[in-house]
Amino acid sequence: MKQNIIILVASVILTSCGNNNTTEKGFSVGFNKGVKVSSIGLKTVNSGLSLTDSYLTVEGVKIESNEVQIGKKVAIVFEGIEGFKEKNGKVFPALNIVVLDAANKVVISYDDLLKSETGYNVKDATVLTGALTIGDPLKQRQNYTLTVSVGDKEGEGSILGNVTLKIK
Repeated sequence: MKQNIIILVASVILTSCGNNNTTEKGFSVGFNKGVKVSSIGLKTVNSGLSLTDSYLTVEGVKIESNEVQIGKKVAIVFEGIEGFKEKNGKVFPALNIVVLDAANKVVISYDDLLKSETGYNVKDATVLTGALTIGDPLKQRQNYTLTVSVGDKEGEGSILGNVTLKIK
């Protein structure tokens, strides 16, 4: 019997985002607090950190559905993040992933996936992605809540994104 294994990915992607102070999909660069709920139910709340967008991907492609097949890599992506408190020219983001079942019991939990004693360059922490490959212990025809949170280890800023996934 083939078992699906969860593969976890936390990434810090090098990117540059201009600061044009315009609103894009409910967020404004430089705006420290907000809430966005997408058409697929991805709810993103930010406080103390700004961002320009948040969305769900499957196999790296932005999707407009919360249905995911077993074996596929799903991710919540936060783009255009600003506001981490710098220490010696570096920032220290934290990234956590939690999956809850329909009874709100923790099925999967990964804390502090961006461990770094030396920190990250500011430009390297503008896009953060929390991803996992759907597999055991997640089951087909079940719903789960995927939550990805970003925190600032040197400050008080945070971003929280969660969505109900329907496993096909």
